[in-house]
Amino acid sequence: MAAAPADTRLDDGRAQASEVELDAELGGLIWQPGTRLEPLHCFHVIGLDGALVAVLRPDSGAVFARISIAQDDLPGLTLHRRPAGAGVAPAGYRQTSIAALLWRFALFGGKGDQALPDPYRQLPLRLHQRPPLEYALVAGRHFKLMELLRKQNRTFIELQALTRLSTTQLSRDLAALLLVGSLVIA
Repeated sequence: MAAAPADTRLDDGRAQASEVELDAELGGLIWQPGTRLEPLHCFHVIGLDGALVAVLRPDSGAVFARISIAQDDLPGLTLHRRPAGAGVAPAGYRQTSIAALLWRFALFGGKGDQALPDPYRQLPLRLHQRPPLEYALVAGRHFKLMELLRKQNRTFIELQALTRLSTTQLSRDLAALLLVGSLVIA
């Protein structure tokens, strides 16, 4: 599903968050230190107004998210563990995946560039597997990175020299690969 145009307004006049903005925010909730998505539970994401924004199902990796939410509601989202039986998606919610949320968080989230741990900036890296994502989410530069890492183990510095990506962009791209289980230290 395409992201909402930047000028989309809700009925109350507030700016609507795009699909990418919501997914990046949800991915940030999952990435926060101390967050564990146990597969025996489901998780609800709740807005400041108490409304259900998303349902996460760690057992299947599925996520069901509201179609529309105000941009200014994003910072107030909170994650709550619920019994597995509470994992039913409300009608009209779009389906995505936990991997897609983490991918979008790394690439577009406010702290996505911080999601790459220091050892991944210093030690040789290798591609473990292709990202478990729809290819529409994967940009050409990610395919180039994966090809470079598939051919041989490489360090952050080597990858930066070969791709000419900025430190921030390469950090985000490698963090995206790491968070979806595609990148490991060689």
